[in-house]
Amino acid sequence: MADKIDLTFSELLAELPAGSITYDDPNDDIKISTKAITGDTYAALTDEGVIELLYKIRVACGKAQTTVNADLDPGDAPLTTFLPFVYNAPNAAGNVIVNQVQTVRIPLSDSTVKGTN
Repeated sequence: MADKIDLTFSELLAELPAGSITYDDPNDDIKISTKAITGDTYAALTDEGVIELLYKIRVACGKAQTTVNADLDPGDAPLTTFLPFVYNAPNAAGNVIVNQVQTVRIPLSDSTVKGTN
């Protein structure tokens, strides 16, 4: 194996609910299902739900990173893009602030964004 610099969609799908990521063969497109990931149905693009979707995808990315790094050969550099979450103490309302950091390296063109290791 070689240094790990990105996740595949199948590696991410392994950490998400079934049907979360599908390949639309006639349109040659990979689709991500909000309903499969969050369990919510939305009636319009104006509905809220982006934060929850991104949080759950980010959780799955961290799990996928851990899984793929465990399978690397000795000497291969692991993917270190998805850092562990930082959880603050609950506030009076019972909410917890969670910080998520994703580290990437971007060459002079953002068409080839890759993870770090």
